Amino acid sequence: MSALQPAPLCPGLDTFTASRQDRPLQAARTDLGPGVFLNADPALQLAGSYSSPAGYFLDLSAAPAGSGSWFGLHVVLQLPPLQGIAYLGFACRLASPEPQTLRASLRSGTHDGGFSDCFFDKHILASERAHSHLDALYLDCCPDLPLSAPWRELVLFLPCRDFDLNLMHLHLFAV
Repeated sequence: MSALQPAPLCPGLDTFTASRQDRPLQAARTDLGPGVFLNADPALQLAGSYSSPAGYFLDLSAAPAGSGSWFGLHVVLQLPPLQGIAYLGFACRLASPEPQTLRASLRSGTHDGGFSDCFFDKHILASERAHSHLDALYLDCCPDLPLSAPWRELVLFLPCRDFDLNLMHLHLFAV
């Protein structure tokens, strides 16, 4: 008997991982795959490269030439109604030659064309030794999270300075 597998929250994650790309970063937006992209403040004047080597999600080498305020990895989510979800989370495995601190957010589009962010509690620390990170939002404790939204994304906020990051795996879950 086979177990029933839930629909993936972002089918583009597997598509990108299987694509084995090796390309330069664009200054503002770099599309990695369907529903997966890097988005940077244009003032950052982002340069660098990324790859998706066999068996890994994303190797990223960023070298901004300017001073910007934000840079993030965005994963577009295909979520069921939030009323039926208790926890929404992610698991990742990562490493970096220099220590890096990242933040994760559930970003919800608003009906006026804007968005709101609901940050996960734990900071993500990348260090030289690969390790795993797991975090989840308990939705009953997120009063500012809109139950209905035109779109949602997981956003991993990245450093706005030179850095190298190996994001070996990224998995999303909703229960």
